[in-house]
Amino acid sequence: MELLSKGIIPTVDLSPFTSNSELTVRKATAGELARCCRPHGCVGIVGHGVPRDLLAEAFRVAKTLFDLPMEDKMKAPHPIARIPHRGYSAPGREKAFSDEEVSTNSEAVVQAKRQILDLHETYECGDESNPVQTNIWLPEEVLPGFREFSMTLFWRLHDCARLVLEALMMSLDLAEEECNFLRKLHPGYSEQLRYAHYPAAPIDALMRGELNRFTAHTDLTSFTLLFQDGTGGLEFKNIENGNFMPATPADGKMYLNIGDWFMRMTNGLYPASEHRVSISQNAVVEASQMTAPRYSIPFFFSPHADMVAGPLPTCVTEQNPAKFKHVKVWDYAAERLKWQYETSKTEKK
Repeated sequence: MELLSKGIIPTVDLSPFTSNSELTVRKATAGELARCCRPHGCVGIVGHGVPRDLLAEAFRVAKTLFDLPMEDKMKAPHPIARIPHRGYSAPGREKAFSDEEVSTNSEAVVQAKRQILDLHETYECGDESNPVQTNIWLPEEVLPGFREFSMTLFWRLHDCARLVLEALMMSLDLAEEECNFLRKLHPGYSEQLRYAHYPAAPIDALMRGELNRFTAHTDLTSFTLLFQDGTGGLEFKNIENGNFMPATPADGKMYLNIGDWFMRMTNGLYPASEHRVSISQNAVVEASQMTAPRYSIPFFFSPHADMVAGPLPTCVTEQNPAKFKHVKVWDYAAERLKWQYETSKTEKK
């Protein structure tokens, strides 16, 4: 594609799926989604149906949350263990590792990578009915209405993700049995809403590699939907040349990146998108040695942890034989995420 060849991530209007357009129009949109997303596993989306006033309120809530004193934020702490993957994580807790790094099973690899701090803080929540990934909420008096609003936002983004799933399934011309399996695989149970804050950081330290915003990684999801403020910094890897392409912020625009599970289920037809958070030009504050703070709201659309998934029959052909095994979702996740969290210096104080 011409835009991709210039390092520009294309944008698709998904409104035919949110406005009950005729089948022919939806099929054309699904085809455009595939054309734009399949080369590198990422695409910008407008017409997604998430109200702008809801998004504006979400970013206001995120800022209020992260402006709280550390003492208050730590009243809903993400546990030292991986489970539940919920609650507040201070800067330095989270570190992403690639499949290759995890497969080494090397403590030296972990410690070497953790020498460089990823400077972001997060809060995670999800389906209240999940008895394993139990939500860890702030006391109501600390941030009134936070729990209620977060659940409203969670289910609204779940509905949006289900529409994106319908478009992706249509783009692959899957059998109805396969479509029903994918719908059953994504009931909301294992999905996750994240509020993320990247505090102002010294530009020199970031440029010298002494600090990171978020190191390059793929997501352990079927796909991820992400909204960001005007600061920018999200970048997706161009699979062909290895360069990173900026996900330019725009009012109301959502970015979609394919995760490991949809790559596995489509047998590589949709590749998982490697991405990172770096320094955008918008993040450089004039006459200052610090970046601007950044806020983002990702929604991780993940398959049910108790189910088994692998390449769909339609995606396996003589020309494209099966590349992945069928595995239980939780077993794969447990191995991939075993090094993700560590107690931060901030929390030890």
